[in-house]
Amino acid sequence: MQLTDFLHAGHILAPLQADTFREAVQRLVERLVATGSVVDAEPLQRLVAEEYIRDVIHVGNRVLLPHMRSGAVERMVVSIGVAPAGLRRAAGDIEATPQVVVLVLAPSSAAEVYLQMIATLARTLRSDALVDLLVAATSPEEVLALPDFHDLVLQRRLTVRDVMTQRVYRVSPEMSVRELLDLMRRHRLNAVPVVGEKREVLGLVTDRDVLRHLLPSMMRGGGADQGDSGSGSTGQEEVRVREIMTRSVMCISEDQALTEVASIMVNKDTERLPVVSEGKLTGFLTRTDIVRKLFGP
Repeated sequence: MQLTDFLHAGHILAPLQADTFREAVQRLVERLVATGSVVDAEPLQRLVAEEYIRDVIHVGNRVLLPHMRSGAVERMVVSIGVAPAGLRRAAGDIEATPQVVVLVLAPSSAAEVYLQMIATLARTLRSDALVDLLVAATSPEEVLALPDFHDLVLQRRLTVRDVMTQRVYRVSPEMSVRELLDLMRRHRLNAVPVVGEKREVLGLVTDRDVLRHLLPSMMRGGGADQGDSGSGSTGQEEVRVREIMTRSVMCISEDQALTEVASIMVNKDTERLPVVSEGKLTGFLTRTDIVRKLFGP
């Protein structure tokens, strides 16, 4: 299968008239609706209305790749918007960096080809030369005529990079447990990588580690209320993350086969793994990520 099986001139906006990333996604959705590629626009309108569009791959600084599986479409479609002046991530932002938005929509039943498409586009769009040509294009026909697009064949091997969460909360080993608790509560996290000054992975701190630390003081205080009072009676301000974190942590590479890593997670009963590239933290992969991307809606 090729990219052009799913991308047509009518799906391309070059140039794209939008100021923010959200507006860009809205324009692309409207174009797909206008071309009859969408059978139910409501799920897509909900996507655009969300405060935070969850599934977005950042390919360098200039390309954003939002993607979604939904009953909104009966077959996979790709839409591209080119904004030479750049897009702001949100209204009010000063900096405008992304210039290309590639929207991938697929039906819920098309998990494999959906991930193959995302993987292929993410790899291809890493080329600065290709992005330069995209930004210079003044019509949909020019975009489709680019050899890197016109002849692009979907890759079959899925990697960790295709599924991992790229935006990862991380903490310093010197952060206090009190600050860690606040971070985990606010963002509903059950695990956070611990990194050094160069983003090297030093360990992992989980809700289990935190509970193991808090339990003795909770028992002495007669319940959880003592730990939630904010009085500092449990000593969370003084205790550092490095004192409670798990230091022996397996890391995986962005380029490892997804099947290989899924097997490791099952055989070792591992829920989550940090992802590294050249020794630096670049993402996080959980069993939930794999299940949601492969089988979720």
